[in-house]
Amino acid sequence: MSLVQPARCIASIGVVTVFALQLTAPAVASAGCSPVVDERSFATAPQLRALNATVAGFGVRATGSPAHDHLISWLERRVDRLPGVSVRSEPFAIQRWQPGPGLLFSGGAVPVAGAIPYSAPGLRSGDLVRLPAGTPITAANAGGKVVLRDFPALDRGYLAEPLLDADMVDAGKAGAAGVVVAFPFPHEQVKGYWDPHLGTHYRVPGVFVGSEAAARLVPGTRTTTGVLAARVPAVTRSLIATLPGLSSERIVLDTNTDGVGWVQENGTVALLALAEHFARLPLRCRPRTLEFVFATGHLHRPSEGSEFRARSLDAEYDSGSVAFAFVLEHLGTREFLPRDGSLQPTGLAEPSGWFAGSPVLTRTAATALAGRSVDRTFVLPGSDPPVPGRVPPQCSFGGIGTHFHSHLVPTMAMISGPWTLWAPSFGALAVDHDRMRRQVLAAGDAVTALAAVPREQIAGPYLDLRRARAAGAPTCSHDLPPEWAPRS
Repeated sequence: MSLVQPARCIASIGVVTVFALQLTAPAVASAGCSPVVDERSFATAPQLRALNATVAGFGVRATGSPAHDHLISWLERRVDRLPGVSVRSEPFAIQRWQPGPGLLFSGGAVPVAGAIPYSAPGLRSGDLVRLPAGTPITAANAGGKVVLRDFPALDRGYLAEPLLDADMVDAGKAGAAGVVVAFPFPHEQVKGYWDPHLGTHYRVPGVFVGSEAAARLVPGTRTTTGVLAARVPAVTRSLIATLPGLSSERIVLDTNTDGVGWVQENGTVALLALAEHFARLPLRCRPRTLEFVFATGHLHRPSEGSEFRARSLDAEYDSGSVAFAFVLEHLGTREFLPRDGSLQPTGLAEPSGWFAGSPVLTRTAATALAGRSVDRTFVLPGSDPPVPGRVPPQCSFGGIGTHFHSHLVPTMAMISGPWTLWAPSFGALAVDHDRMRRQVLAAGDAVTALAAVPREQIAGPYLDLRRARAAGAPTCSHDLPPEWAPRS
């Protein structure tokens, strides 16, 4: 996602930020209900940290893996015991990639930070060839060889995913023996790095190495790459927890359950805290039904659970059963930036985006952020350049919020993209749980503020966009990645 020019976005809406709460407070207050979340009874920062430690404690939650299954079952038990909540599952059949260690031999054993996700299991050998950034990987320069690439030089690591994916696909087509991606950061910082997260099974083994190991690699040396992983059929599932309100019309909150470390995905912690808060409220304080979606498949995107949930909401939206969707990802993150050959903390929060697709959603987001003093979080209409005539003009909300917004379901999405996103080695240091709490409280305030706002006001331009789509206007792509990379 892009977090450029954030200050102008906030300034442009600052003069009207009180509108959303003024609009909804009378309806809530008249029922004796607070217009914002009562933080005295909300999960504390230490409690959020303890929940996050539990989630991270399951280890790498590769989609459909035993660790992922155990987390889903734990989440299911946690929400099922909340008063009034009912839980169901949506299953997905996948070809699971069960991660194991990566191996590299080039003039001796070389320390490997991790296997590139979904790379081919097995050992393969060839001469090492360094191909600089921008040089295409072809049969002529890579056939039968082990390709050494530097990790792309970008502002944030998550931006490298399309380049890493293209290299793995191209290496498979070229008949390469393997791929080695070298970070400019130490081994300990990139140990267990997990990206690309498309879930596409590649045709070659691939490994990540830290800067110390990269310095030992000499082009022309006979090199062996290996990945000790398994590919097996499996079934994974999304959890959908429903908390009834006065109306059956739903507010849908979504995050994913598969992930790595303390950042990806701690949205599960946010949804748990919000579910527990709203379940404690009397029914009169829940004007709408709340649906909490703990989706699977974000690390195996051919079965992206959030996309399939968005398709379902899109199909029923015109019947009046859905008010809006709200996605929470990567909360409380601290900023780490490259300095002197390693990633070092700046002492600041990682910039975050709160994407919003209508004027009412935008104003409500800005009000909630100001009310909880959440810094370096910017209200944005999208992260991609607008395309005139397309519905919607901007497709991307930076993460899985994209699925709902691009299906023209009114959407808000809170997300960040720190260097620690796919680097689990930073552990608890990657997250400021006091900041995370302020973000989750702001999210709860926004849901509370919008609880009694008429559906048509929340939707705003989405209604015209849906009519334009029905009349044949071009739309965003909803294609998901293939489960298998193409052959040559």
